[in-house]
Amino acid sequence: MPDMRPVNCGVPLPVLRRERPADAGAVNALLETLDRAPGAWLGCDVEADGLFVRASMGLSAPALAFVLDGPLLQVRALSALGRRLLPHVARLAAFEVGVDVLRANLPGGDGTTHTVLGVLRGFLALFDARMPELGLFGAWSFDYFRLAPGQRLPDDGRRRLVLFFAERILVDDTQGTRWVEFEFPTLNGRETGGTFAPLRTAAMIEPARASNPGAHARRVAKGVERLRSGELAALVLSQNLVREITVPPSVAFGLLRAHNPYPAMFMLNLGGEHLFGASPDLQVRADAQWVESAPVCGTLRRGAEPVEDAAQSATLLGSPKEAASLSACADSDLNDKAQVAVPGSAELVSHRRLHFFNTIIHTVAHTRARRRGVVDAFDILLAHATPATVTGIPKMEAVQAIEALESGWRHWYGGAVARVGTDGSLEAYTVLRAARVIGSMAEVRVGGNLLVDSDPTLEEAETELKAQTLFRVVSGESPRVPSGRRIPAWKTRVQVRVVDLGDPWLARSLDLMARAGLEESAGSDLQVVLGGFRAAAPGIVRALLPNARATLAIGGAALGLLQDEGAALTAFDVARFARPVDLVPAAVGCLAGQLPGQVGLYSAQGVRAGALPGGWLECACDAQGWVLAAEQATQGRVALLFRPDSALSHPAQTGVRVLRAAIDALAL
Repeated sequence: MPDMRPVNCGVPLPVLRRERPADAGAVNALLETLDRAPGAWLGCDVEADGLFVRASMGLSAPALAFVLDGPLLQVRALSALGRRLLPHVARLAAFEVGVDVLRANLPGGDGTTHTVLGVLRGFLALFDARMPELGLFGAWSFDYFRLAPGQRLPDDGRRRLVLFFAERILVDDTQGTRWVEFEFPTLNGRETGGTFAPLRTAAMIEPARASNPGAHARRVAKGVERLRSGELAALVLSQNLVREITVPPSVAFGLLRAHNPYPAMFMLNLGGEHLFGASPDLQVRADAQWVESAPVCGTLRRGAEPVEDAAQSATLLGSPKEAASLSACADSDLNDKAQVAVPGSAELVSHRRLHFFNTIIHTVAHTRARRRGVVDAFDILLAHATPATVTGIPKMEAVQAIEALESGWRHWYGGAVARVGTDGSLEAYTVLRAARVIGSMAEVRVGGNLLVDSDPTLEEAETELKAQTLFRVVSGESPRVPSGRRIPAWKTRVQVRVVDLGDPWLARSLDLMARAGLEESAGSDLQVVLGGFRAAAPGIVRALLPNARATLAIGGAALGLLQDEGAALTAFDVARFARPVDLVPAAVGCLAGQLPGQVGLYSAQGVRAGALPGGWLECACDAQGWVLAAEQATQGRVALLFRPDSALSHPAQTGVRVLRAAIDALAL
């Protein structure tokens, strides 16, 4: 059947626009208002060339609320302007008119544009202005795909839609913070306000229905069986976790914004029900020319510091499972785009792009297409409903599997928080890493993309990792998890005399010594001898030994010292420059009690385990049997054959810790 879109009834309402600067505290003040009054805040808090731009919009004191419970659409006036708008909205469908509210039962299912969307389209068409800020802001449930042509809304009372329209929008972007305010000259009246009925609060899931340990893994196992049978190519299953929230939602959301910025940030008061989160997933964005998305698949925890981050990134990029997950999601998203795009214009702009967030590394794709002229923002939104990143492939079959396997309804999870402007622009953020709050309880639903080789236990652990950030902020804690790997604050500082034998990284070595609590002093009887990447020439280090009570030799100086003492240096098969090795401390010696860790090696030669001169003790070796640290305790000598100052020695602060342990042993 043809797509029968309603047209505006009567003359469009004129709109006047005004901008004025907002003060520095306007954003926080608006968010605090959302603790107690309906409204919305949504936007992007990160920058990424060609993909993400920092920009947000928010509103409080909306004029109208559009609320869809089952097939029942209510349009409720929340201000004097809302009251004056209701008669215009009433002409858009067969509404029952009440006090400050319109009600209509709109199940749909006749093959044409769903009547609910017809009302929303007709409402935006009431105005003669075309602006991104003038529009509808709010939340769309996981199954908002039921608003597509031919779909019916079940009479189950589930809340699937809450949208707000306001006469004042707060914009915060790279150009500053400002209010965008609208006036409607033909709607002016003497009415100043009065009492307005609050929105009905949606129900909270019973805590007993939240997932128990192991339950999600069992559901994942059943999902994997469907994948192995060929019924599905991919499937996303989630579990619901319930926690008490001990701070106001604005405080929890403020912690996310301050310490865990994401491409999709949102906080909404939907009428006694709060929804806030930091999502990695841009479901769809559209302007007059382009339709874009940034699907996310592929997750691994962040390292404790940059070198571990790099290793985790390599693991993530090297995972065939994660590569397949994102590729499948990107393919599905390109199919969504093709429904609303100029033929031949859908393209993959970038693929498996790494993005580093507070606790997690994600791989992200970037897709786009040229917008077809006959489609509007609601067409684009519906084309991207239930994206593969939160359902699976094929999407509708995956939705059926989700309904069969998951415990409870997803509600907002996997749906969208969106802005639809009268200019046809659209921003929709997938509801992930979000908390739904009613009263003192917060629901956090988390999931993951499954493939045939998914491990159920690991998948459950991944969902728990994803939930950590929300659990911390609802308790008023920073989302940043302490790594436990900070450089210790040594109670005593040790003076050392530094002897440089031509170390090319002298400045870096001195910097590391300062981090280890060492102070350079020409009069100290404890000396640190620094060499380059080659063994010091024979006799040079030995000649320095009488000048100090104890000596620590590092790098090429350590090789030279051991050679002077009688050790045979052996050439590596391949020179090991900027190569990470695993240092394993021995049970005795100056490094006893130190934890194993990674260090950086810069050398073409080494000393084999068991080949040290008499009286020398192996304090640490690598897995291939090469000595990395040695000690001659009776003579007060320690040799570190690796570079503690290398970035490769940074994970777990191994380099600085071992350096200090060696100095402490010599200082006794």
